[in-house]
Amino acid sequence: MELPVTYDAKERIWSGAERVPLYSVETSVGKIICKVMRTFPKNVCQIDDVAGVAVTFEQAIAWAIRIAQTFKQKGLKHLDVIGIAARNSTYVMPVGLACLLNATPFQAVNPVSDEATLTHVFSITKPTVIFCDGKEYEKVRAATKGWQPEIFTVVDPVDGVPHIDSLLQPTETEMFYQPEPLKEGGDQTAALLCSSGTTGLPKAVCISHRSLLLDSIMMNSETVIYSASGLDWYSGLTAFLLSAVVGSTRIITDKPFAPDSFVQLVEKYKINMVVLPPRYMSALISFPGAKREALASIRCVFYGGGFTSMTTLKKMQDLCPTAMLISSYALTETGGVTLNMGLGNVNTAGRPMPGVKIRIVDEVGNNQGYNETGEIYVHTGLPWRGYYGNPLESQQTQDHEGWLHTGDLGYFDDDNLLYVVDRKKEILKYQGNQYWPSEIEGVIAELPQVEEVCVIGIYDEQQGDAAGALVVTRKGSSITRKDISDHVAKRLPSIQKQLHAGVQFTDKLPANPNGKTLRRAAREEFVAKKGTRE
Repeated sequence: MELPVTYDAKERIWSGAERVPLYSVETSVGKIICKVMRTFPKNVCQIDDVAGVAVTFEQAIAWAIRIAQTFKQKGLKHLDVIGIAARNSTYVMPVGLACLLNATPFQAVNPVSDEATLTHVFSITKPTVIFCDGKEYEKVRAATKGWQPEIFTVVDPVDGVPHIDSLLQPTETEMFYQPEPLKEGGDQTAALLCSSGTTGLPKAVCISHRSLLLDSIMMNSETVIYSASGLDWYSGLTAFLLSAVVGSTRIITDKPFAPDSFVQLVEKYKINMVVLPPRYMSALISFPGAKREALASIRCVFYGGGFTSMTTLKKMQDLCPTAMLISSYALTETGGVTLNMGLGNVNTAGRPMPGVKIRIVDEVGNNQGYNETGEIYVHTGLPWRGYYGNPLESQQTQDHEGWLHTGDLGYFDDDNLLYVVDRKKEILKYQGNQYWPSEIEGVIAELPQVEEVCVIGIYDEQQGDAAGALVVTRKGSSITRKDISDHVAKRLPSIQKQLHAGVQFTDKLPANPNGKTLRRAAREEFVAKKGTRE
């Protein structure tokens, strides 16, 4: 299956198919959720594996309405913000729904973030109310002492701290409840997610109601979804919405991803759609307990957020022979940009999604044509209000015509397939010659004994950034540093692309809580290992 795409040779713009919305662009997500959940009350929208709790539409919307009524009683409106710093658990879902019903945006942050990060991200929006896990209460309280919001725990109650149970009692008016209208139309902010923070301090990305009006032809009320991500990650937000709007059953757990527990979840709940970052997929195919029979229910595997080798993908396809493997190029600021379906060409990001336009721009602002590399500009045709409280950064990211400057370098081939070369800010130079770490990573990943790799630059005043590779090998591998360096030299003969800084081995690449490799942390580990190497 290929997405249709057109190319305007005069303007040098690639466009996906026309977007045909199911709902009016002014419709609130909360209104849709309320209508759907009340229409199909017995659908199971979420199963909390840890707590053993299955939640129906009927129960979910009742909880959400009661919480939303509390928000309204507290005077919370569309210009306020509600914070969520909690792992996936039963009551996080109705909190998110309540925010959408009351048209009050929620800011979701990863609960394992350290106090300094929480202080930074919550100081941007200063939430009036925050929901968090009891284990994180003291950290959240310390991070927000500057304005002292009201804090509720959702699991692990803390003495003297309000618990979400106090908001779930039945009310006399809940059966008559209607969602709050959007004061600013479809452009109104529904959620705030943090940018990944791999290249600097996180920013709060505004996501509108209109951009969350999902139109999915791949899912229905019989779909069972698993994503390890919480509401703080776009994939987790999408899974949450699909369970609420489409009626798909979302399987959640607050346990970190592990291949053995993942296999157990798939077998137990007959999961047929999964979201797996590359590092999770790599761990799964190396797990002896991952058998075809155990994973037979899976029909679709979404992956993205990092480089995945053909070796890994072929093994994943072999484990799930009837599943479609789909990768997506996406940003928190835009949502999905392109899709690549199947294993025909795993190096490409795919073709533009419906409603998306893309152009490739050189350093002086000229649009590029086929096979010419430049910065990827994206126009979704949807509203984006930028980074909350940061107009300067917003203007630098999105121009006055609505084109979002991704900071990624890429090009289109003759088949209208987009290739993402690397981050613009991560171009490195050695002896005055540019190179992209991802290109070297792709070559190293060709080696079947390599499980994961991150290439970084080690700066030298005379030579520039010497490439070094931090490598995770597969179990039982005997590959040497020289084997890897020699392979790179053979495949990439250019002087700047050699591993002048060498190779270091590690058991696991440093990553953020959602599985995305942190290049700066990888560089620090590489330097530390090199310094202690005999």
